[in-house]
Amino acid sequence: MAKRPPPGKCVHCLKDPVERDWDHVFPEAFYPNSSPKDQYKWQVPSCVPCNNALSKIEDDFLRRVGLCLDPFSPASRDIAFKAYRAHTPAAGKNERDRNARAALRKRVLDQAVEAATYPEEAIYPGMGVRSGIPKEDHLAVVMPVETFDRLTEKIVRGIFYLADKRFIELPFVVHSFPLHPAASGPIRELIETFAKTYAREPGIIVRRAVTDDGISSLFEIEFWGQLKRYATVLRP
Repeated sequence: MAKRPPPGKCVHCLKDPVERDWDHVFPEAFYPNSSPKDQYKWQVPSCVPCNNALSKIEDDFLRRVGLCLDPFSPASRDIAFKAYRAHTPAAGKNERDRNARAALRKRVLDQAVEAATYPEEAIYPGMGVRSGIPKEDHLAVVMPVETFDRLTEKIVRGIFYLADKRFIELPFVVHSFPLHPAASGPIRELIETFAKTYAREPGIIVRRAVTDDGISSLFEIEFWGQLKRYATVLRP
């Protein structure tokens, strides 16, 4: 087990000095079983409160998005299976665990909507109807925007620290957003021309293009070869 980092600044909340632990930039549970066995899992120093808060966000993201991933792709099949088991009471270790899984299943189903009645522009790019099943037989899983934003910012801050040992501090802020493939031409051109790639395949590929000031930047984050999120680091 790796030693805890010494007290210092938290990558996420920037408090300094604080007691710190290691935070996985790409959450440990997100690495598929098809990842190389000797692959180093990115870690950065984070305060314990940030670690705990982000862990809850990561769990919620995995349990919801995992239900929408391709269950036959080597990059995501065991992630999809994890999400399925998280919603399956019979998979619980004890009564308390079974009740928690049942409550999660009910909460997600109560929030779900019929995909056929949902506007196409509200479906996250890459997360639409799969497997040739008619759209009217699909349910759309609802994901809070804040979950996407917090997870994206966590990864952006982590990559900056890994690459440059830098913290993203005011006045610079992280802004994240989805982008439909049909509208991504100019941004894709910038990324293809200027970006450096940081990858832990097949789980995640991060592409980062940085300007001359060393911090203003553009990110493309690809999860399991199926879902992309974009982000900028800019002055407001």
